[in-house]
Amino acid sequence: RGIGFMVQSAAQFLITDTVVLGIIVIAIVAVSFELFLRWLQKQLSPWYGQQL
Repeated sequence: RGIGFMVQSAAQFLITDTVVLGIIVIAIVAVSFELFLRWLQKQLSPWYGQQL
């Protein structure tokens, strides 16, 4: 059971602080993953995005 399950369970019982916290955690994880993938792309393909 993960964060999504926690958010769903809290929403059923109207525990809004847990719902908001869960959404913030999911957003932080998503942004971190996006930044990591951008960094990885620059490391693996440094020519990407350059004009020829």
